[in-house]
Amino acid sequence: MSQVTHPDTSDAHDRSLRATGPLGIAATFIGTTIGAGYASGQEILQYFVSFGLVRGTAALLIAGTLFFALSAIVLRLAQRMRSAAIHDIVNPTGRRWPTWFADVTITASLLGTLVIMLAGAGTALNTALGLPGVVGALLMAAACVMSVLTGISGLMKVQSVVVPAIVVVAVGVAAWGLLHPGPSTGGDVAALVNSSPMINQWWISGVLYVAFNFQLAYAVFAPMGATATASPRTLVAGAALGAGGLVVMAGAIMFALTAHATLIGRTDLPMVELAAGMAGWIAVVYTVVLLLAQFTTALSCLFGSVERLRRVPGLRRLPFWVVAVLTAVVTTALSGIGFSDLIGTVYPVLGYAGLVIIALLLASWLSARRRARRTART
Repeated sequence: MSQVTHPDTSDAHDRSLRATGPLGIAATFIGTTIGAGYASGQEILQYFVSFGLVRGTAALLIAGTLFFALSAIVLRLAQRMRSAAIHDIVNPTGRRWPTWFADVTITASLLGTLVIMLAGAGTALNTALGLPGVVGALLMAAACVMSVLTGISGLMKVQSVVVPAIVVVAVGVAAWGLLHPGPSTGGDVAALVNSSPMINQWWISGVLYVAFNFQLAYAVFAPMGATATASPRTLVAGAALGAGGLVVMAGAIMFALTAHATLIGRTDLPMVELAAGMAGWIAVVYTVVLLLAQFTTALSCLFGSVERLRRVPGLRRLPFWVVAVLTAVVTTALSGIGFSDLIGTVYPVLGYAGLVIIALLLASWLSARRRARRTART
């Protein structure tokens, strides 16, 4: 899960997300979706590798199909409605409860992702420097708080460097892993790697992977579609290219991790372990890129969380810095649960909640199609 954009998007930000063509849409799609969980390999390990090569590949294809369908629907709905507000797009009833549910779910996604990023930073710094996990999490939390309080205007520029770096190092290490497979697993990959106790079926794994990842992508696709001057065919083509790119990259990592299941075992950072098999300095480079990805994601999540939490009646009068510090302290404490355990529990829970938002989105899409047909007849 990558950069999180605050859903209440300003007009200036809308202009910065204007769709310019299929490649631009695809690049934004990939940049929004991949991030620290992708770079660590832990998400792909639990959601795809843990089901074996055949079923894992099938789950990945399901995820790719859903990524394409949902992104195309959001882009087209936002373009048709000329609205960048998520609440308009996922509220087919006009009642308050879909808006409330989307608000609560997205806020929970921001906080949950923040906890996981802090846990991941603790694990990465423990692996690289031997620091206790809680110390690494505290350092990352402190860096995020200071950045939030001093302004995050440079976040987009940092992200524009971090995302290509993630793609290059992750796909590069995966390619090496495919060319240099490890010892045979005897076909029993699932017994060797981390898996989520909340995901028992391969097909639901692919669905949940999209459901939790896409929650925070709504905030990017909605303003992009709302300001798009491109044709509907161009928007759909961009969605297809983006989904295809994600499937190819995730597939490369999945196959590489499968080929080295005996090496990565139940490690928290499987891609760092794989990079270490190439050379020690490559593992260091990978860890640095991973930490940068975790930082940009955590910073975005902290900012979005504080903005939303300050709408709660009891927190409205508190200064921004107080809410930021309290949020950082609580999420750091929760990060002690552990990186892989959090990914195996928090993300599935968010995914199940995200299924409701997907259902609301599909209902909005069908409602819009019916209205368009009635308009065409008259």
